[in-house]
Amino acid sequence: MTCSDIGLPAKQLHIIFCAIIVSRILYALPARGGYLPASLVSRIDAFLRKAFRFGYASQIQQLADLLSDADEQLFTKIGDSNHCLHQLLPAIKSIPMQLRDSQCLYELPVCHYNLYRIKSIFVRPTS
Repeated sequence: MTCSDIGLPAKQLHIIFCAIIVSRILYALPARGGYLPASLVSRIDAFLRKAFRFGYASQIQQLADLLSDADEQLFTKIGDSNHCLHQLLPAIKSIPMQLRDSQCLYELPVCHYNLYRIKSIFVRPTS
């Protein structure tokens, strides 16, 4: 017997679906969401579409939207000076001139490696 067989309204089915299913998807999404293969992303999107079609969700959700929301939430929390990961953020950049608006407020690290100058990284045996 399922919740829809009991006769729960659509709003309560949506609350239960979000509390049980979507919360499990969102749990590891900030840490592992960028490493999901495209085949798994399409399977999760298909599952979320089926949940909407069967009436368990009140709106169609996509994994890409959930991932961007989770990333934005995590980055906003890290920006707070009391967060344990705040010390890992680079310094806030200061630009003396007014340029167009940028979403990144932090300085990007400068790469000092000269690997692009090496013709071959493999050592060839001399005979």
